[in-house]
Amino acid sequence: MRMFFDDDDPKDADACPAVRYLRREPENLVVNGYRSWILGLVERDAAHWEQAWNAHARSLGSEAARIALDGLQELVRTLGVCATCPLRFHKPDTGHLCRDECLILGLIAGLQHGDEDAAWQSATGLSCAAKCGQVMAASGTYAFSLKHADRVLLPVPAAAIRDIELQSAQPNANTTLH
Repeated sequence: MRMFFDDDDPKDADACPAVRYLRREPENLVVNGYRSWILGLVERDAAHWEQAWNAHARSLGSEAARIALDGLQELVRTLGVCATCPLRFHKPDTGHLCRDECLILGLIAGLQHGDEDAAWQSATGLSCAAKCGQVMAASGTYAFSLKHADRVLLPVPAAAIRDIELQSAQPNANTTLH
């Protein structure tokens, strides 16, 4: 993974790899946008949505942020209907990634890079097989609005998505993936 990062910081040597991964603006927008949107729904507190709005507006500009957040809202709404279990997430700015956050990254990255296998594998992990198409369609506006603004995620291979699924199926599966 060293080849993806040009900010090797010695103090990160013992840190969870997610800390470095989330320093990338596209990944940070996706993960913390997802976290803030879900937390806003759970706590019924618009301040979390404002946090997502502010981060996206700073990065993309107001008009592009509006389109992106409309897409994120549609993705979360669709997952709320299609998910096979409650959606998991960490609070914003946490330096770890849970299973569902990894799958969200795989879904958005797969769509941005034209990797249908990775996107489908991610959607399958987040919903039932019958609803994967709906989840992928709902993710499209968010994925492509970020790509249009040059906020492209690193590719997440389908094999990595399968590994995440296998790890999370273990009886003693941890809540975070490192």
